[in-house]
Amino acid sequence: MRVFYMITKIITYPGAFLKGFWEHIACRILKIEVTDRNYLAPDWHCGHVKHEPAMTPAKAFLLTLLPYMAQRMLGWIFIGASFAPILIFGVRSTQDTYFFWLYVVALFFGLSLLCNSFPQWEDAKRQWNLFFGRPTAQEAAAIETLLEQEQAMLSYEEEIGEDAGAEAEFTEEIGEPAEIIDIEPIDLPLGLPKYAGLFGKIVLTPCNAWFLAGAWLEKWGVPTVLALGIVIMLLILQ
Repeated sequence: MRVFYMITKIITYPGAFLKGFWEHIACRILKIEVTDRNYLAPDWHCGHVKHEPAMTPAKAFLLTLLPYMAQRMLGWIFIGASFAPILIFGVRSTQDTYFFWLYVVALFFGLSLLCNSFPQWEDAKRQWNLFFGRPTAQEAAAIETLLEQEQAMLSYEEEIGEDAGAEAEFTEEIGEPAEIIDIEPIDLPLGLPKYAGLFGKIVLTPCNAWFLAGAWLEKWGVPTVLALGIVIMLLILQ
């Protein structure tokens, strides 16, 4: 399926490139490190920018929302500017050949933007997991290891007291945390803050579900197939 995914991104090249560009800008605004600036890499990240994972629900939500809004607004502008002359003002290929094909190109450009407006599947899943306070497996393991070490340290200090050699002996006994946790130090995600509560989930759950569903459809090329169908039907009817 990756080959089919790559084909859909090549067909909708303008939208795929701009989507990666908007995500790059969003990462700069949110101070999320970008790991690969190649927006058209030949893998599942094609049409997106590779970046470090967002560690808070707010950053994850804005990382999906900001590029989506920029892509959608620009896409609907091109679609509105091309649909109106063809459907309302009656521009036809036989009478106004030059303008007709110009509008068709503008229509497909607008559709390519809409076909690449949703976040990549990994970002959508991460947003959902952070929103409901469910970290990834790696982060969950890191949290569990940290909690176990903290509990072991507290128990050890209660038994022998906090003397100068306690920490050194404990380190030799269980090992350094860096050796146990096989990831770089990160700000572990904590989910939604308590004050958000049920109200925040009720308000934002539809948005999260929309991004998740759209990312899944885009991953399998459904919007691109629909866009091609619209353009082909328009050409047939003309």
